[in-house]
Amino acid sequence: MTQPATAPAPNRGEPGGVGGGGSLLRNTWVQASLVIVVLVAGYWASRALGHPAWAGGFPTAVGDRFMSLLDEIYAWIVVNRNNSPLFLYFFNYISVGLGSAVVLINRFLDFLTWPGVTLIGVILAWRAAGWRVALLVLVTFGVFALSGLWNESMTTLALVFASVAIALLFGIPLGILAGRSERFYRGVRPVLDFMQIMPAFAYLLPFVLLFGIGNPAAAIVTAVYAFPPAVRITALAIRQVPKGALEATASLGSTPWQILTKVQLPLAKRTILLGVNQTIMLAVSMVVIASVIGAGGLGDAIYQALSKVNVGEAFQAGLAIVMLAIAMDRVTGAVGKGGRESRVPENRRLPLRGALLALVVAVVAVARMLGVGGWPRDLAVDISDPVNALYDAIQDTIGPATAALATWLLENVLGPLADLLMNSPWWLVVLAGAALGWIFAGARAAVVSGASLVGVGLLGVWNDAMDTLSQVLVASVITIALGVLIGVLMSRNDVLAAVLRPILDAMQTLPPFVYLIPAVALFTIGRVPALVAAVVFALPPVIRLVDDGIRGVPAPTLEAARSQGSTRRQLLTKVELPLARGSLLLAVNQGIILVLSMVVIGALVGAGALGNDVVVGLAQNQLGLGLASGLAIVCLGLFLDRVTQGRRPSRA
Repeated sequence: MTQPATAPAPNRGEPGGVGGGGSLLRNTWVQASLVIVVLVAGYWASRALGHPAWAGGFPTAVGDRFMSLLDEIYAWIVVNRNNSPLFLYFFNYISVGLGSAVVLINRFLDFLTWPGVTLIGVILAWRAAGWRVALLVLVTFGVFALSGLWNESMTTLALVFASVAIALLFGIPLGILAGRSERFYRGVRPVLDFMQIMPAFAYLLPFVLLFGIGNPAAAIVTAVYAFPPAVRITALAIRQVPKGALEATASLGSTPWQILTKVQLPLAKRTILLGVNQTIMLAVSMVVIASVIGAGGLGDAIYQALSKVNVGEAFQAGLAIVMLAIAMDRVTGAVGKGGRESRVPENRRLPLRGALLALVVAVVAVARMLGVGGWPRDLAVDISDPVNALYDAIQDTIGPATAALATWLLENVLGPLADLLMNSPWWLVVLAGAALGWIFAGARAAVVSGASLVGVGLLGVWNDAMDTLSQVLVASVITIALGVLIGVLMSRNDVLAAVLRPILDAMQTLPPFVYLIPAVALFTIGRVPALVAAVVFALPPVIRLVDDGIRGVPAPTLEAARSQGSTRRQLLTKVELPLARGSLLLAVNQGIILVLSMVVIGALVGAGALGNDVVVGLAQNQLGLGLASGLAIVCLGLFLDRVTQGRRPSRA
């Protein structure tokens, strides 16, 4: 009779091993804790010495000169925008072209009238995804109309169409090139990685500097923000085409162009359409944020409502954005799966298309003859007053409790942590960041982490950056704790997973701007609602990654552990979580990056710090402060990304 296999003893040299004092010091979390202890000790030592200059915040001289230089550049651009050849023959042409494209699309939507636009949307949804999604699209247009936001919705749609067209025009060809050229793929991948860790707010100011305030800047910044998935997923689709199909086609004498158009693109079509879906969803997300730089539309309606703390108006506009995002996701997702066109017999497709086109033309013609345009505002249903009444009732009922919670969080968690980071010796904070990068991700991450924090200091916004970092750390701890807990519960209970998955899908569809509305309704204005919105915004991907990671643990491994008498808790802590380490690290990484992006946007509801500097820079033409803060946000994102990526497995 064979003896049951025993679990391998932990490697004394690996993190998590136990044994003597030397092995304890090699434990990752012990090392990280020692770094934190040193940082806290340095803070108290500096405080005891009265915060001397050598043990205080980052010197601001370099940052002040940098901001002054940026202000001078901006002033030069303002003076020479209509004189410099660079603007006359390049940026101004792009600006006029993009502005004209958005205006033309908007005018075309107006020309179609509200019945025509609605009919076209419903027909396209029906052909792509069936009657259920068509009904969803009909409800979406109904929300646009009855909320009194029809014109704003059409403006948002025009911006989305223009920006997605730009993103796909450049993204798909570059993705094809990356899929066919390994050298180009290796060169473009770090650029895409960098673009995807940049918070949305950081994109705004550079394009304002080049294109000014208005639709052109909003369209181009939205296109650039939505660009990475178009390239990345197209490249992935091309690279996943079976080599056997390529070799068979090449053996028949096909040219590279024929291989691309007859084999690679047809076989990669569904995956490429998934990239189109992701591009559209990112565009919807960014075009709302771009309201800060004059994009108008639904985002501007939310922005104006939140600035007046009018939860009712913000709710109306937020509902319209939510419906738009969900409808576009369902329609474009269905197109990626093949749609319903293929179910129609070949000999009936052309007559069906002709009949539908004739119906659209007839409806638009009749509407134009009757003088119909956008939905009349006097037929709108204003629900802002009931929502505001509900908001007042909520504040009267739980307002004191949420205010007390917010005060406690500010005084006992956020305040002390921000004070620690801002008033510790700056060089000690940099060394601590580099040390954490080395502990969790290796020497290269240590260099990048330290350099990123030094970059923050050289930009002259050290204190605001440390304030932002403190908010990110607090929100990230809450997000990861809740995400791991809920993810573990999902992996244990299929019924709970079936209930939560559609909810998480819907949450991941929503633009981040929308999460600020319920947070303000509960906590009014300040840092705490920004943190609450950040936690809720970042939770869905964390939960799903934890659930997927645990469910991906091989069943034979679990059976072997159970056969040795392991309890459910031991299975989780000794088998499932260690084997799901890759998914857990990705969950932590994605959670923290998403928290950072949302905390920065939280400046619109009083979160302050770097996000507020960006808003002030935009509102008061302080482009030096705004651009420096935007670059600091990028540096913080790079620091947090590198620290949480984990060590790459060594190559055999």
